[in-house]
Amino acid sequence: MSSLKVLTFGWELAPVLSGGLGVVCRDLTDALVSKDISVTFVVPKLPYTFLHTGFSLINASDVALDDATFNKLAIISTLDPYLTNANSSYCINQKFRYDPELYGVNLMHDVECYALTAASLAAKVEHDLIHAHDWMTGIAAIKAKQISGKPIVFHVHSTEYDRTANNPHPLILEYEKSALLAADKIIAISEYTKKIIIEKFKIDPQKISVIYNAINTKPEDYKTYRESRKSNEKMVLFLARLTIQKGADYLLKAAQKVIQKRKNVKFVIVGKGPMLSKLIDMSFELGIADKVIFAGSMAHNEVDRAYKEADLFVMPSVSEPFGLTCLEAIKNGTPVLISKQSGASEVIKNALKVDFWDTDDMASKILSVLEHSSLSDSLQDNGYYDLRKLTWSGQADKVIAIYQLVLSEQTNK
Repeated sequence: MSSLKVLTFGWELAPVLSGGLGVVCRDLTDALVSKDISVTFVVPKLPYTFLHTGFSLINASDVALDDATFNKLAIISTLDPYLTNANSSYCINQKFRYDPELYGVNLMHDVECYALTAASLAAKVEHDLIHAHDWMTGIAAIKAKQISGKPIVFHVHSTEYDRTANNPHPLILEYEKSALLAADKIIAISEYTKKIIIEKFKIDPQKISVIYNAINTKPEDYKTYRESRKSNEKMVLFLARLTIQKGADYLLKAAQKVIQKRKNVKFVIVGKGPMLSKLIDMSFELGIADKVIFAGSMAHNEVDRAYKEADLFVMPSVSEPFGLTCLEAIKNGTPVLISKQSGASEVIKNALKVDFWDTDDMASKILSVLEHSSLSDSLQDNGYYDLRKLTWSGQADKVIAIYQLVLSEQTNK
């Protein structure tokens, strides 16, 4: 299988990213490449930052690859086609409206332009199959398949029902369903996500495989950070994009109940998004504004420091396909409390779990961790062992098995 060539479509790739998707794509791709899978990774933009990553850089308008190139990760810029008049016919029908704070002003146009370029890439880049990440690349994968005839593995990291808390955008649903139907195999990042795909999109369960996200750890990662937590003032950390999906409003309601019983607690909210103003107003309405810090966005090194200094990390998501931040917190030695409505709750056993809407239970569990060092230490020590079962090397083996199955089924048709 060392000669297997995969044409991968993604929307972002670490270190340039807006969320966990870019991190997952980078780590999974690195693991696949380490197992001699040749990956050409296509992203819609090529920021200057990529020039310092060590990846091969290829312009979509002049693709010329040799075997040596495939030993590295190839970043293909489709930025030029965005600027041409030829793409005007691919813009979306403006009768559909969407939240620009959630999706960006030009996202729909970018999706269509990205798909246009995908077709030309499929004709130029040698590949055995197509791997597409999330709905934004689904149409690109379909157009590539129309050109090359190669099978599609569609990797679902979230659905429109997750992102909008069951208030989906009709055009995005159309894109998403088209990709699910066109895919030869589907990878869901949790049983939670698989259930949504089956129930909401009516997809055959036999077509879907669950492969959880992972995180890379090293022996030296396993440290304790209790020394940095000796302050009398306790810190509870939330880190996510501030959207309805992530449940920060429920955490604030629980925070009020915690502060009524324990005054020396700060709640630190890291992230930005369309709910920021509402959350700030809510903190005043609840009478806890002096106990809540809205820290905005943070660089990765600052995030790791925040995890280490926090006494507890809370992920109260309303609907969370997985929740990579939960793994990041555990890796940094931080006890975690996560919603039962998350994919991570299926595989992380050493964590406290709560229904996102049950703010009484959430407050009770937050207080338990802050007041009982033995519980905090147990969650910290045992949580790390859950991570040892979730390696990207192991998950990449499962992805390769799906590649093999797809190619075998195509051969037998």
